Amino acid sequence: MSKPYGEDLTASHKDYAVFLPAVSGFYQTYVSKQQQTIGTDKQFVPNDRIPKGFENGIEGLNYFNKEKGYFNYKYGLYSAGHAHLDVEKSMVQESMFHTRDKKETIVVGDSGGYQIGKGVLKFDWENFKGKSANAMRDKILHWLELTADWSMVLDIPSWACDAQHSPKTGLKSYGDCIAGTVHNNEYFLKNRLGQTKFLNVLQGFDNDTADVWYDAVKHFPFEGWAFGGNNMCDMNLALRRLIILRDSKLLDNRDWIHFLGTSKLDWACFLTSIQRQLRKHVNPNLTVSYDSASAFVATAHGLVYTSPVHTNKRWSYIMDKATDSKALKLSTIPFPWE
Repeated sequence: MSKPYGEDLTASHKDYAVFLPAVSGFYQTYVSKQQQTIGTDKQFVPNDRIPKGFENGIEGLNYFNKEKGYFNYKYGLYSAGHAHLDVEKSMVQESMFHTRDKKETIVVGDSGGYQIGKGVLKFDWENFKGKSANAMRDKILHWLELTADWSMVLDIPSWACDAQHSPKTGLKSYGDCIAGTVHNNEYFLKNRLGQTKFLNVLQGFDNDTADVWYDAVKHFPFEGWAFGGNNMCDMNLALRRLIILRDSKLLDNRDWIHFLGTSKLDWACFLTSIQRQLRKHVNPNLTVSYDSASAFVATAHGLVYTSPVHTNKRWSYIMDKATDSKALKLSTIPFPWE
């Protein structure tokens, strides 16, 4: 195989916990639609709109492409909540994910539970086990099996029953969220084709509520775990749950643990330490991952990463307004940030 074109960010990953860029719909749309129209007179992005430094065009932004990517990274996360759930349309309109080399890349699929709880994805709450709801479950399940190597089961997030969201969902209690998740788990288990590995999602606000959720779903024979709710941001909750999973032998034959929607630098270090200890003492094949959409959301709001701050009071990346001036057209001034 020829040498990769751009910087290989995977090569420097070593044994760190895996960061998953949560790729936005608009980002993959540019890559995928350009793939479909390249060389035609109706290119999605015309050549005169592509900067001279982008010698591989829009395809250079496809970081799964080792031959043309301006940088290469083998991991990503994409959500059914942003996706084209018609799988035939997805093959065309989300080709960034479908044309990747699956032997060289790993995509984790989010089931869209967040978007369902928010009411973005329409779900038949009045007939939760009926034909219309099952049609949505089928669409999500089939899309995940088509697209992802690992996938979240379709959990109903614990916040979906609060006063803000219950008018959209009809959920009245935490128990309703658990019951809905259990039903979805059973549906996925019965109807899956085996083309993706599933992560059993854990929710909870504190030890007691997290235990109730865990006891309701722990028996499902999925291939890994996903920590949601406060499990992904409260280290006491997370470590306690990991110890329970270890002592219950429910990490021995699992391969992946994902922490949903967290990417703070300190947690990247915490999760790396957790992964190393789990591999050393429990299961050498376990991978721990975490994700964030911040880079894509920032772009949508005209922000850019500048310089990180590493002090004992603040340890994070800093964003600021991106330079946006027509006066800089054709300028050769270098970008000010590394």
